[in-house]
Amino acid sequence: MRTSRRPQEPLDLGDFDLLLPRQAETALPKARQSLLEEALWAEAHRTVPCAPRSRARRTAWIALPAAAAVTAGAVIFAPGGSGAPGTDARPPKAGVQLESGAVTGLSATVDRISLAAARQPALEPRQDQYIYVESKVTGGWVDRTGGKEKLVVTPLHSRQVWHSPDGLKGFVYEPGHAFMDKNGEDLDLDPARETTGWGSYNSVKQLPTDPDVLLKRLYRWGKTGDPQADWTAFGEIGQLLEEQIATPEVSAALFKAAAKIPGVTLVDKAVDATGRTGVAITHTGPNSRQEWIFDRNTYQYLGQRDVLVKPYRGLEPDTVTRETVVIKRAVVNAKKELPDGTTLRAEPNSRLP
Repeated sequence: MRTSRRPQEPLDLGDFDLLLPRQAETALPKARQSLLEEALWAEAHRTVPCAPRSRARRTAWIALPAAAAVTAGAVIFAPGGSGAPGTDARPPKAGVQLESGAVTGLSATVDRISLAAARQPALEPRQDQYIYVESKVTGGWVDRTGGKEKLVVTPLHSRQVWHSPDGLKGFVYEPGHAFMDKNGEDLDLDPARETTGWGSYNSVKQLPTDPDVLLKRLYRWGKTGDPQADWTAFGEIGQLLEEQIATPEVSAALFKAAAKIPGVTLVDKAVDATGRTGVAITHTGPNSRQEWIFDRNTYQYLGQRDVLVKPYRGLEPDTVTRETVVIKRAVVNAKKELPDGTTLRAEPNSRLP
């Protein structure tokens, strides 16, 4: 994770790739160029100042679950989740029907979500341990085949990540990713040159538990009621919903703070990437709607998705451009160690004894 800059102006979605040199002007391999474009596209698409990340970490892949930390070797499974890694070859979802959001019931639902989070058992991983998260994810990248540019949404596939509490060490294994090393990639940082920012476990742990104080922290680059600042604040919490753990108190405060952001609504019917239904807390930005999906009965966090609300690079409105589903979370003792005590192999679907 690298230090993120303070955004000056919202990034124009049609021109974000001008930040990158064209192939003829760069020494980057095509795969690395495309990976960088994917990250920039995701950041521009969400217009959120992302938590600092390493070279291989996907945009918006640092997160905070409603479920709290677990002991080393123990696992938190998402309701109905499957631990089997692999790739789902379904095409990108287009023409999804977006349920209208409303403020009616939002406060009560957020209270239930916060209460569910606060009831989770609290546990601090030791500084020599690793946070492990297995998810199923999709993402977008720019295809320039034939001289034409088109946004391509990858199929749903497995992703496993390990990161230390201080955020300085990590590893990601995502063989279904189009451009990442199929054997996985280290996310280790040089502490003399790079900093982890507020996305690490240690920094998230220090967040205020008073929702109003926390909200001020989220609006450090803007004011409540400004559409860009509101979208940014919601997006920052969204980044803390995917691959991180936190104390139950911080989790509850984040959800309560989100409910105070102008434009946040409750959607009574939502579906995650694996077909599980629930309720969603949503916010609509300039080009897409972000949805955080929770189990209707337990109010446990399931995942999230981004859905276009206007045409973009060959994709029509109501197209799902990004999804994440949490399969399991755990605290383990070493990088590449799995919750059952085995070690990750480089080849997909295999483990060392």
